[in-house]
Amino acid sequence: MKKISIFLISVLCVTIFLLSFVYGYYFTNRKITNKPNNTKNISKSKPNDLEIVKEDNVISPNTFVEKEINYSECGHVVTDTFKANDEIINKTEKDFRNYIKENYPNIKIIAFSTQKIVLREERNHLCPNHYVVGESEGKIAIFKINDSGEKVLDKIFNDYPLSLLKEVDQQKLKDGIVVDNEEELSDVLENFIS
Repeated sequence: MKKISIFLISVLCVTIFLLSFVYGYYFTNRKITNKPNNTKNISKSKPNDLEIVKEDNVISPNTFVEKEINYSECGHVVTDTFKANDEIINKTEKDFRNYIKENYPNIKIIAFSTQKIVLREERNHLCPNHYVVGESEGKIAIFKINDSGEKVLDKIFNDYPLSLLKEVDQQKLKDGIVVDNEEELSDVLENFIS
């Protein structure tokens, strides 16, 4: 008798547990599917899937901005990475795209996330890493290239007038000899000054 009562109590407990589980699952699922949809950014892939709320991508003070500048005349790419400034912090992707379009129409947005933004700009001149050996005031001179692609006088060699050089070399210097780095600059200057 004792075994029968333990068996009956066990069966009754398991039955109550299963009924409560089925009851809870049925009504909880029903409340989720009948819930009114009053949020904007909700994505559902299937009618019975769970709802996923999407957050807008917003630029934070920890967002890195990587700007690639392609210089078409020399073929170099200069990359600069910096943190987002106060002017763009808290902008969404849409706001940032409008900001770039209005203020920097020659810059393209390649990638956008809360961690990193990649920008690309095309410039039709030499990059600032170049030097130009040329002529100024009838003397040999060195020019640097600024961010706008313009030659800026860096140094004039007063002891070396162009009139002492061959006509071919004079023409080369009047046209300007573009060099990529300081080592090449030293080699070119050595040819004309020594």
